[in-house]
Amino acid sequence: MARPRFVQTTLERAGAPLPSPNEEPVLVLAWHAQLARVGERLDLDARLTEVSRLAPSWRTADGAEAGPLDDPFVSRTPFELWRLPSGMMEVGNPGGVALEVGGAPLAAGARRKLSALELRRGVPLGLGDRVVLMLTTSARFEEQDHGLVGVSAAMSELRAQVRAAADQAGPVLIQGETGTGKDLVARALHALGPRARGPLVAVNVAAIPAATAAAELFGHERGAFTGAEQARPGYFARAAGGTLFLDEVGDLPESVQPMLLRALESGEVQPVGGQPRAVAVSVVAATDLELEAAITDGRFRGPLYYRLAGTVVRVPPLRERGVDVALLLARFMLPLLPAALADQTTAPQLGLPARAVVELLRRPWPGNVRELRSAAGQLAEVLRTGKPLRAESLAALGAASAGAKVGGRAARASAPEVTPEVAPAPPRAFDEARLLATLRDHGFSLARTASALGVSRTHLDALIARSKGLRKAKDLAREEIVACRVEVGDDLTAMAARLAVSPRGLRLRMRQLGM
Repeated sequence: MARPRFVQTTLERAGAPLPSPNEEPVLVLAWHAQLARVGERLDLDARLTEVSRLAPSWRTADGAEAGPLDDPFVSRTPFELWRLPSGMMEVGNPGGVALEVGGAPLAAGARRKLSALELRRGVPLGLGDRVVLMLTTSARFEEQDHGLVGVSAAMSELRAQVRAAADQAGPVLIQGETGTGKDLVARALHALGPRARGPLVAVNVAAIPAATAAAELFGHERGAFTGAEQARPGYFARAAGGTLFLDEVGDLPESVQPMLLRALESGEVQPVGGQPRAVAVSVVAATDLELEAAITDGRFRGPLYYRLAGTVVRVPPLRERGVDVALLLARFMLPLLPAALADQTTAPQLGLPARAVVELLRRPWPGNVRELRSAAGQLAEVLRTGKPLRAESLAALGAASAGAKVGGRAARASAPEVTPEVAPAPPRAFDEARLLATLRDHGFSLARTASALGVSRTHLDALIARSKGLRKAKDLAREEIVACRVEVGDDLTAMAARLAVSPRGLRLRMRQLGM
């Protein structure tokens, strides 16, 4: 069986964390008194670029001229950016302006060299606690972002991956941590693919009960089972001529996996109680699970994985998109703020100072864009009160923590850490009864429960671990499972409900115990 074809990012190439040939140094406006300006960029083509309140002129996301920084509380005296050999840059402060590089003040007359690796990760430059610029590398201006917003090199590469994958025949598998926006990638693949004029049908596989999964995916004929009073097309048939997006495909019931494999290989679906019929559809699947590990555990069939993964697109986590944090934060906050807070060009005191923005840029954001959106809502609420932003308010935003695990793996050592003086708060607490009720409402699926509560999967794991009355299937003893089976029979769903764990977790635990 052929191995999947991965569309690699530069960050993933062994020993190649440096900029790719199509990347150039760029200065991105990461924070400004006018929130709508966040995301503007300045390509650093010249050997020397001088930046002040008065010059040079910045460009908007669509390439239009936006004018200089134009903040009256930022100095007219410029600081300098020098291009050096080997992809390095040097920041100079000949005029003694209030300038911080990477969170540390740069004294008058001082200069600091920045390596190519530092640039690719992004180096924040703070101007007078008013403006934050991000010095980084990125691809040249792109006319379209295909709904995948971001000026970071990682997002430029993702857009290139999507364009390449959209031209490939066969299924595409999107892999990435929870909250990274895999659904947006699926929409971009559909829009750029050969069946863009057809429908895009999105299915959350984790939300489909195992007992009805085959009928919902492939349809059923009248009388095929009790309650089937009329024939009904499945998701494949509804997506005919377009794209079928199977989100959370790692949660597909094992009994249905061979049926999906057969449909992908033959181009035919067989409704429950009916005959096979051809259907022309592009299939895009997504998961935050490590499917190769799931194959080893016996939870996912290897042949299906290799068929789905004809082409693999990896979505970068937010910690690899440092420059995009402020851009997304501003976009999420703008609709939530009154005009006076969204434009503070004439105000001497900003609601969110530059140092606070730099701290947010340095967080690893284990919940990715979903966590950042939640933090933006909380931050907007703090700013609307008109009270000064305190360190404890900043630390409580989202669910980030320096020691958080991401997608079942510890955060990469290269991920920036939260500054010690603004340590993150413990995970938000929820009443245990509410936790249990939400878990039950979502079939004890941790991913769906975390989404319903508005927290990250890591946050939910911490809440369950701290709870005296909640546990995971891996904590169950053999005797407890045997007693439950005697009481309710071999109905796995009923057993899981009685034991208050997920059916999938219970099935895996029973396998581990040889049951």
